[in-house]
Amino acid sequence: MKDSRTTAKLLDLPYAPEAEQYLDELERSGQFRVGLEAEIEDADTVNALGGNDYGWGRGSGSVSIQDWWTSGRVSLRVGAGISRNEVTLARVNDSLLMRTQDGLDRLVLEGYLGLIPDASTLRIIFSDGHEWAGAELLARIGIWLTETESTQGDPGSTPNH
Repeated sequence: MKDSRTTAKLLDLPYAPEAEQYLDELERSGQFRVGLEAEIEDADTVNALGGNDYGWGRGSGSVSIQDWWTSGRVSLRVGAGISRNEVTLARVNDSLLMRTQDGLDRLVLEGYLGLIPDASTLRIIFSDGHEWAGAELLARIGIWLTETESTQGDPGSTPNH
């Protein structure tokens, strides 16, 4: 028999009216989804993709992805704030570094090129639909840096092989 004295009560705290209206508008526009249906749809999407999908965009700062190896492929979706002309790829030891030319946003796939040297399992998908994958992606890796160089200089500097 359940002891009602130890049963936790679910708090149903209201949002401020303006926050409630904002959340409703986000949900109506499809930018924000809540509830069991949203969780089921998200789970179905992840299962159908069969891989690791990551998002990266303007304002992400410095991102490090270490769990990419948990599936057979990796997709990196670049947000609308970053065009393919603004992206520089470099190899840092065994990792793949992707960063904006201004250096404000960067993403590192830890150990990726050490295990997948031909980059065959990675797709970088830009918001305009353009995609870098396999040989094209590998050809765009312009330089090879050491760890200290990747945190200091511009990736357009002289290669260190």
